[in-house]
Amino acid sequence: MLSSYSDNELVSLIKNDNYAAFTTIYERYGKPLYLFIRSKLDGGEISKDVLQDLFVSLWEKRQTLVLEDSLKAYLYRAARYKIIDIYRKHATYRKYLHQLIEHFDEKPHSVMDTVENKSRTQDLFEAINHLPDRMKEIFMLSRFEHLSTEQISTHLGLSQQTVKNQISEALKILRTVYVKLKLILLILSFSFLCL
Repeated sequence: MLSSYSDNELVSLIKNDNYAAFTTIYERYGKPLYLFIRSKLDGGEISKDVLQDLFVSLWEKRQTLVLEDSLKAYLYRAARYKIIDIYRKHATYRKYLHQLIEHFDEKPHSVMDTVENKSRTQDLFEAINHLPDRMKEIFMLSRFEHLSTEQISTHLGLSQQTVKNQISEALKILRTVYVKLKLILLILSFSFLCL
């Protein structure tokens, strides 16, 4: 019904809380934006998350929305900014992994300790990397950027309880992984002693 409306007309309608106009914008730009985002990122899930964040942000800012160019240009620019944020987060993750490995290199007690520490660190970061994207982001902000629960909740637009739950769940998962790694190392060292 609103598909024949121009972008400017749809923007005027969403400023007045017209959800049908918002849906029309999504139908018009959702798929091309998703394909654009997907072409810049590795995974389909993260691309869907970025697209969702983009349209949630559009809806939340609808009443104060000022378009310097066209709606299409605005949406693609917002998508680019969100993609850049993701690249920054991955760069931060790699930077912290590198710093942690360097830390273990500075104070080696023995060759075996150094190898074990590097291996544990890499295993830990691998486990962190396998956390769900939102949980990983919250955990990294908490543990590596030392943000408080309140700062994280404000930064990501989540409730403080959600942030606490995500950190708690991440720690539970990482503890489980750590216990499994220790058990595997114990079994391996025992099998070498038996040889």
